[in-house]
Amino acid sequence: MPKRRPVDRQPALAAAVHQYIGLAFLLTATATALSQPISQTQSALTNSQFELKIQAGAIVSLRHTYDQFDTEYITPGRRLGDAVITLRSPGGSWESVNTADLVPTRMDATSPDGTSYRANYLITNSAGNALAVEMRFTIQEQAIFWTVTLHNAGNQPLEIGDLAFPFPMNSLFRRGRPATASVLKHSFISGHGSFMFWMRPNSVGPYLTMTLDDNTKLEYWDAQRREFRAYIFSAAAGAIAREHGTRWRQPNTSLALAPQGKSGDTQSYGFKFQWARDYDGVRQILVNEGKVDVQVVPGMTMPTDLFAEIALRTKQHITSVEAEFPNATRVTPIGRKGNTHLYRVQFSKLGENELTVRYGKGRHLYLEFFVTEPLETLFQKRAAFIADHQVRDTNKWYNGLFCEWNMEDHVQLTPDNHDRLHGFRIYAITCDDAGLGHPAYLAAENAEYPVQSQVTALDFYIQHFVWGGLQRTTNETYAYGIYGIPDWKTNRDSRDPGRNGQLHLYRVYDYPHVILMYFSMYRIAKDHPEIKTAMSAKDYLLRAYGTAQAMYTVPHEVWNGWSAYETGFYNELVIVDLIHELEVNGLNDEAETLRQFWTRKVRYFVNDNPDLFGSEYPFDSTGFESTEALANYAMRHADKPGETNSGIPLANAEKFLNTQIAANIFCRGWLEPAYYYLGSDYRAGAGNAFTLSYMSQMGGWAILDYALNFATNPCPYLRLGYASSLSSWASLNSGTPESNYGYWYPGRANDGGAGGGFEPAPYGTTWLDQPHHRGAWYYACEMDLGYSGALRAAATILADDPIFGRFCYGGDFRERHGLIEIVPKDGVRRRFHALLNQKWIHFVSDTDRFPSDQPIVLKEDLSEMRFQLESDNPAPHVARIHFSAPAGKYIIRDAHGVTAEVLLSNGQETIFDLPMRSAAHSPAFTITRSEVPANSRAAAGGAPGTVSTR
Repeated sequence: MPKRRPVDRQPALAAAVHQYIGLAFLLTATATALSQPISQTQSALTNSQFELKIQAGAIVSLRHTYDQFDTEYITPGRRLGDAVITLRSPGGSWESVNTADLVPTRMDATSPDGTSYRANYLITNSAGNALAVEMRFTIQEQAIFWTVTLHNAGNQPLEIGDLAFPFPMNSLFRRGRPATASVLKHSFISGHGSFMFWMRPNSVGPYLTMTLDDNTKLEYWDAQRREFRAYIFSAAAGAIAREHGTRWRQPNTSLALAPQGKSGDTQSYGFKFQWARDYDGVRQILVNEGKVDVQVVPGMTMPTDLFAEIALRTKQHITSVEAEFPNATRVTPIGRKGNTHLYRVQFSKLGENELTVRYGKGRHLYLEFFVTEPLETLFQKRAAFIADHQVRDTNKWYNGLFCEWNMEDHVQLTPDNHDRLHGFRIYAITCDDAGLGHPAYLAAENAEYPVQSQVTALDFYIQHFVWGGLQRTTNETYAYGIYGIPDWKTNRDSRDPGRNGQLHLYRVYDYPHVILMYFSMYRIAKDHPEIKTAMSAKDYLLRAYGTAQAMYTVPHEVWNGWSAYETGFYNELVIVDLIHELEVNGLNDEAETLRQFWTRKVRYFVNDNPDLFGSEYPFDSTGFESTEALANYAMRHADKPGETNSGIPLANAEKFLNTQIAANIFCRGWLEPAYYYLGSDYRAGAGNAFTLSYMSQMGGWAILDYALNFATNPCPYLRLGYASSLSSWASLNSGTPESNYGYWYPGRANDGGAGGGFEPAPYGTTWLDQPHHRGAWYYACEMDLGYSGALRAAATILADDPIFGRFCYGGDFRERHGLIEIVPKDGVRRRFHALLNQKWIHFVSDTDRFPSDQPIVLKEDLSEMRFQLESDNPAPHVARIHFSAPAGKYIIRDAHGVTAEVLLSNGQETIFDLPMRSAAHSPAFTITRSEVPANSRAAAGGAPGTVSTR
């Protein structure tokens, strides 16, 4: 393991047409003479941190006065300071108005120093009732206060059904624009605990942060014409959402205003804008403003066999934490550290589970969890579901295809049945990342838990659909090339063979999924002789190599516009493992060929400052698994000062490592404590589009890799990375007979089906042009790429956390008799990491795994580790172990005596083999450390660990 190095810094939804009940209404907004006329555009105080322009009573430009980057936070031509109000008189219908469409009745500066501005509007409905609205901005040196006052100016009661505020922030991303030209919204709409902040893609502060005054709450949001709106009241909008079938989880309330002159005729609400230095600065603002800063481990998508811990940091009194399903939830207070209140929560009811945190004087916020079956069950159910949806029909050209499935209508999609897909989106049926992701995951999962029928299905797919169909054979030109969209049959039969008259082999994104499939089949054939495969391990390995070589050469040859070197791909990190296995098998020339390709890509990313958000779209979050793998390789192979061996300067590698992890976290929920935000990747479109995509878990692997190998303070990254690795399991439709096999789309036929994303908006249209209501998609799309990332990320991690104390991610632990006992429940049980007392152990088994019913036992100082291994392989073999630990001499023993001795220096990784003599039992091993004599430490410094096997 490389030495830890310092970190520079912590790092579409389509328009939903909002129709209101009621046809006729009358709006009057009469302009009057202004007693204190102001210019059309007004700037704020020169000593304020806010550089503002106010026009017609609203903010039309907002910048930080002393910013190192010139960033405009308001979309040009738009206004911050308007409200959409839906109201009715007793017995009347809802009528709606947007103050942006009105002329203020009064607009003036209300303070001599020009720090306070107001705009007044008068709205009269069809019943003759009048509502007076005042918008007031007060600009201080370090804050902007936006106060909204509603006053019933009529003699009848008024009900305010919606009080919504557009936030037209500058969140449009285009190619060629600088990274500082746009900002991304992070939002948490959850009662009195709601907040928002906006940050730039380079992650450099300050972050514009908005909190609510103590009288204000938010309960609902939607996106109108790509414009985010947050609601204080939402009874009218919520009724429309329910007609669309939404499952909105918070109450949709309204406001009753008494007639003018009566108590309750006026109500005010307020927002406060401040600048935060970074993420921790946002958290501190929440606490300073009397809100609650929430942290959760291991995440908010929670398997039933694990528990969560919640830290609530606030100056307020915590009254209670209440479960939505009290008979199926155990909430236990476990202590307090200063103003941080700690709770342990165990869920048993599958699906969405809400906790209500009550604090202060009648204030509340909601924490939304999603509860799943155990991880091991999820991994295996998904694999079985894919295998069960394979075409076996020799009369079809797509014989062998693993099919997409519509969980809502129970329809299996094929090239002959596109179901609800149309246009170019039919690519999802056979190829592209969606179609190719299913067999890639199935193979990778079977490399962990092989099932003969599933391996046979994969071989059938390779034989009948891939080789000579999807993929060109070694008897064809451009051998190993892969056909892109819409499908290989169309492309092979076409008179126009592709774009610009070229063979359609250039979509380079497709290749890594096929490489992963072949490489996983190699692992199965090599490590599981009990499983019958159609080809030898070496044959699968060579197929993986040929496909990898083609990825770097064929797309560029057939069409010069496609390069494998300038974009991060999903699943491509398997290239590093492939290079290693080629060397193990004596295929050194092939290994060197791939190493040169891979190193060229590493050099490009490390040395040439590429756009990390550029992919097939101007803003895409798809590359951050790959960029971490590239950064990891760069750090391990970088040239130290004065060296020029690799062409990767160490300083460049360190800079890229920090840049790419900050970019990964920028478009990911970290401070937003809801299961569909925490750890999820965000897409362009102001953060309103779908969440829980495949990059949630793939990027989660990246954050965990960074935490375990490079971060000087790993704990925040462990929290976020593990939450990410768990997050998208919320889109897997699985369950027990008692829960009818799934929360989103019940029924046995859907058990193991997956949604390709989660729509947090109440209703609208998905990226695939399908109508949606809040929840998981009914197509899996690319989600199996994410589950492949979850396989890679699966680990049991025991860590000392400054907030939660000692905590075990992906497992349980207990301490007794001076020892620590850990039971892994991460779903794979091959990776164990301990980060205790600023020391660490990293233990990874290539194939064999820890038993589910026997603990790993550690001494507190990590000087001894005891464990057992189990195997699916009945033949005698060795378990290959990758091991890193504090400097020392390590002796490895089993029941027969010493099996290996290893001399390690700090940060060094070694590899050794453990004898697995029989599958009839799980052999026990002990690794013991002794101190290295001072005169021997130099010898233990740089070279790989010395291993002697007896």
